[in-house]
Amino acid sequence: MRRSVHLPLPKVWLERGLEPATATRIGNMIFTSGVPGIDLKSGQLASGPERQFALAFENLLVLLESAGAGPDSVGLLTVWIPDRANRAYINKDWLHLYPGPNRPARKTNQAPLPNGIEVQLMAACVLGESRVPLEIPGLSHKDPLPMGAKLGATVFSSVIAPENPADGKLIEGALPQIDRAFENMKLLMKAAGGSDAGINHVWVFMKDFAFQHAMVERWVKDFPNFGDRPARKTLPYDLAGNTQIQVQFTSRLGAMRKNYEVPGVGHDDPIPMGSSIGPLLQSSGMFGIDPATGKRVEGLEAQLDKALRNVRGLLDQAGTTPEKIAHMTVMLQDYADAPRVSEALRGLFSDHDNAPAVKFITYRMPPHWRVQFHVTAVME
Repeated sequence: MRRSVHLPLPKVWLERGLEPATATRIGNMIFTSGVPGIDLKSGQLASGPERQFALAFENLLVLLESAGAGPDSVGLLTVWIPDRANRAYINKDWLHLYPGPNRPARKTNQAPLPNGIEVQLMAACVLGESRVPLEIPGLSHKDPLPMGAKLGATVFSSVIAPENPADGKLIEGALPQIDRAFENMKLLMKAAGGSDAGINHVWVFMKDFAFQHAMVERWVKDFPNFGDRPARKTLPYDLAGNTQIQVQFTSRLGAMRKNYEVPGVGHDDPIPMGSSIGPLLQSSGMFGIDPATGKRVEGLEAQLDKALRNVRGLLDQAGTTPEKIAHMTVMLQDYADAPRVSEALRGLFSDHDNAPAVKFITYRMPPHWRVQFHVTAVME
C-alpha cells in the first residue's frame, strides 16, 4: 500500500507554487517531491542560496528518515535550481552527505522555481538493496558523481552527455552528438549488466528543436518496434557551451518492457503513453486531449479534466489503479495554477493523507498547454 509522509511546511507555500514536501513509499521504492531550503521551525525561507542548500539537504534527510530510508537508499538525486550560478553551491553539502565514492546518480535541472526558492532536492530511493555506482569507461563527470547507480534491478543514470569515451571530449556537431548520447546510454546499460532493452523512461534535453527530427530518427533506430519503446519526455533546454543534447534515464533489469496506450490519445513522436518493466510504470507526457476527438481542449479546467481522465485510462490499460502512483511531475504554465491542480488531484486519490509525492515545475511548455502530467507508479 502507498504510504506518504510530509514535512510540516505552512500551506501558504502552495499558493506560491511550492508542492507539499512529501515522500511516498510503495513496496521498496520511495519517491520525494521537491524539498526546499525552508526552516522547519519557523516556516520561513532561508536567506541566500548557500543557507537554502544546507537546509534543503537537512530537510531531505529528515523526510527520508520519516519514510524509513536514508542516504544509502538514494539511487537518484535531482537538483532543481533557477539559475546556473547556483551549481556552485551543490557540491559542499553533496560531499558532506556522500564523502566516499559510493554516491547516487545525480541530475541538475535549471528551471524557474517559485519566487525566492534557490533549490529543491528530489530523491528516488530503493530500499533493501546495496547501491553500486556505475561508470562508462573513458568518461567521467566534472562534478563528484558517478555516471549512474544500480540498486538491485533498478538503474538510474546521471546526466549523459555526448562525449567520446575514446578521449573524454565533446563530440562536434548536433547530429553526431545525438548518436553519441544514445550510444553512451547503451554503454551505461552494459556496465549495469543489461542493454537498452531495459530502459523504461528517458528525459531528452535539447538546445535546438530544429534537430528533434534527427533525434527521433535515432530513437526509432534504437527502438524500432511499436509496443516496445521507453516512455520519453523531450524538453527544450539551455545547455552550456556547444552541447546540443543530454539524456537521463531510468531502467529495470531482468524483465520485459511493456507499452500502454490510451485509446483516442497519442503522441506525435513514436513514443508510448506509458512503459513498464517489472513493477515500475512510467508515463510520457499526459495532456488535456479529448479521446473522442483526439484534439486538445482549451483552458485549465478542461485540460485538467481530460488529462486526469487520460491518466486513469493509462492506469486501466496497465491493469493498475491510482493508488499505485508514487510520484507525479506536473508541468504548469503558471505556478499560480498549483492550488487548483492540487485540488483536482484530490479527486484522483481516495486517501488524501497518503497521496503521492508531486513535483510542480514550469518550463517552456507551449502556451496553449496549461498542465501536463508525468506519472510514476509501482505496481506491487
